[in-house]
Amino acid sequence: MLILALDTTSEKGGVGIFNNAECLASVPNQDPTNLFSVTVFQMAQQALAQAHLELSEIELYAVANGPGSFTGIRVGLAAARAWGTAFDRPVRGVSILEALVNKPRLTSDWAFPILDARRGEFFLGSFRRIPQEAGSANGPKYEPAGAGWVLNPELLRSFLEERLQRRAGATCVIRAHDLAAQALRESLPSTLAWQQIEGVLMDSIASVARKKEPGRSPGSDSQLDAYYIRRPDAEINLKD
Repeated sequence: MLILALDTTSEKGGVGIFNNAECLASVPNQDPTNLFSVTVFQMAQQALAQAHLELSEIELYAVANGPGSFTGIRVGLAAARAWGTAFDRPVRGVSILEALVNKPRLTSDWAFPILDARRGEFFLGSFRRIPQEAGSANGPKYEPAGAGWVLNPELLRSFLEERLQRRAGATCVIRAHDLAAQALRESLPSTLAWQQIEGVLMDSIASVARKKEPGRSPGSDSQLDAYYIRRPDAEINLKD
């Protein structure tokens, strides 16, 4: 299956094209998130040229739906929806938190992806390991255990301490460039394992999307809703 994966949730996004798990092209973002409305289409064209493909040949569009930049999320979702509608192809939204957990070969019972949410807060996800048959060659799989949270460092520590009291084996998953998330390590429980993810996440976004059954209608897929976790300022400040 030919998959175009795009991530416009942060500066460390980009566009990639994959034939199942094989990467055919990868174009990391080089610009600020406020330029994604232009650069996402430029990156897509560069990736298609690298892969020697046309946009109409793509069989599945996989898009990061958050959390992250509000503007970036909206741009990415709009582009993926438009391509899916224009070429009658399925579109799948994938959360960055799930993409983080899907990227490494984790072995712990629980995984907690953490992202800098700015303003002294952090996005936090919770994923539990799914029991698998002995001898499975695909490695452990994880499923969400909650909708996600945005917490300050004190609440985040309390959240993890409470769960560590009754759950054995937990790994915090962070991005290598996320210095704020890295700095949390000193203040969080020492029993936590840590996994640091290098580079972009388009391969993981494509992998998660490929494993899920994609709906045929781009507009009806609830997973194409923006996954903000934190409410946008425009919504908070809206006055009746």
